[in-house]
Amino acid sequence: MPPRGKIYCKKIAGMYNVWCLKDFNKLIFKQMNFIYENVNYKINASGIVPSVGDIDEASKTILVDRGIPEKFHQGIAVHEIEERKLLMKGHSYVYSHNEAQKKELEFYKKTYGDEDALKLLEEEENLVLDICLHRTAPKKSKIILTESENSNQSPLKPIIEIKNAKETIFENKRYLIDNSERLIGTLVDVYEKGKIVYIDRDVPERFHENLALNELVTRKNLRKGMGWTMAHAEGNKIEQEFLNTKYGIQEGQEIFNDENKFQAWKFTNEKKH
Repeated sequence: MPPRGKIYCKKIAGMYNVWCLKDFNKLIFKQMNFIYENVNYKINASGIVPSVGDIDEASKTILVDRGIPEKFHQGIAVHEIEERKLLMKGHSYVYSHNEAQKKELEFYKKTYGDEDALKLLEEEENLVLDICLHRTAPKKSKIILTESENSNQSPLKPIIEIKNAKETIFENKRYLIDNSERLIGTLVDVYEKGKIVYIDRDVPERFHENLALNELVTRKNLRKGMGWTMAHAEGNKIEQEFLNTKYGIQEGQEIFNDENKFQAWKFTNEKKH
């Protein structure tokens, strides 16, 4: 089974006009209650969720994209809950995702039996990937040029620095860079406990620094309790700022766009195979 849609959608999170977690008190949603491991959750499927599934830990709300049929909502909720537990412990996304998928399958088996549960999960996977692949033409947030083009503004100190091909430094922490393997469904992953950044072996080296920064910022914000949508949006924002500072507005934006084109190409080819 290919990984769930979050890793296909992660780079475009925040690029759509989706409702924000901060607006919960301003909007009225149709929600359903869901009890998992004696904890009360709400499942909200009223909006566009770039990662298809997400979780707002503060309000115990599972966010499901409105294009997902209701029969998958509880399974996705289980997946998001279990995945976030492992990420918060410092595991890599791929490991956390795979373990969460096992839990989701177990949940489906209790309701539908072994054979039907597997079919249901496969149907869900295909639907999620289709939704995400239709969103791989990025709609980038606009860059405000006035501040960036201010000639009196001092260059910012880089917030990430690659010392060599195998090591990167982020917020005074050293991470090994491992780009020896092929990653399925993602270009970059972080194993916090082992201080390793995994980058797909097909990714051009000029994207390594940017991808590592984006993913490390995303993980940092997940640990703060953000959902995937907001955490990825912050990762994209910091990556763009970093590229603009290091290369200038025009070249920085070109690199960012090229990175996203490469990602879209890679994921499209994975879908074909």
